[in-house]
Amino acid sequence: MEEQITIFLMVLTRIFGFFAVAPFFGRREFPFQARAGLAALVTSIIYPIVSKNVIQGSVWETVALFVKEAAVGFLMGFIVFIMFSAVYILGEIVDFEMGFGIVSVLDPQINTQVPILGNFFYILTILIFLSINGHHVLLGMLIRSFEVLPLGASGLTKNLLYIILESFYGMFEAGVKMSLPLIFSTFLADFALGIMARTVPHMNVFIVGLPFKIVIGILFLIIILPTLLTSLEILFTDSYEILKLIIQGMAKKP
Repeated sequence: MEEQITIFLMVLTRIFGFFAVAPFFGRREFPFQARAGLAALVTSIIYPIVSKNVIQGSVWETVALFVKEAAVGFLMGFIVFIMFSAVYILGEIVDFEMGFGIVSVLDPQINTQVPILGNFFYILTILIFLSINGHHVLLGMLIRSFEVLPLGASGLTKNLLYIILESFYGMFEAGVKMSLPLIFSTFLADFALGIMARTVPHMNVFIVGLPFKIVIGILFLIIILPTLLTSLEILFTDSYEILKLIIQGMAKKP
């Protein structure tokens, strides 16, 4: 009985570690009680199918297994969060181009200042993610991780470190690619302002330029929104692939 309780708690530890930082599940708006209850519910559902072949030794060895499972869950959630953070890169670039560079808001999940459009894009991303049942996909991959990566079987490999670095690269690459259309719109706005400054010398470009670039940027954002939604779906797919590689990477023996 004691061994079964220990295994149940180990499963719960991995799942809760994932929920602590994963997009949507890890946000402060998602109450801690609901997060803990959901983790316990998922654990209760998948516990019967989880491999019970866990070698338990001393108290310290058991504690080490709990720490390892918490690290596995945290890393899985953190990788997905990194990929979703590409929208913050997008927002930072667009904010700078549109003149919102000095404006920021507080993101309660990471407890730091984020660009105002970055926060908008992140909320939009989460809403789209939920609308296409992306959270179901993440839960499915979390559950399947117990088949590929049984309790206590995780390991740190060079391949795993390479995948983590690739996820950071993918975050910046996706953010820059998604921002290119909006950068182009602000370039056109600057070009138009340059022509206006030459044709109307008495016009104060610095006063007219800021609201003009904001209006052009917002209008262009509305125009390219369908394309942006497609890019976000591609980002979700890449996140699933990276998460799958992370799970497989930890399953390999060092």
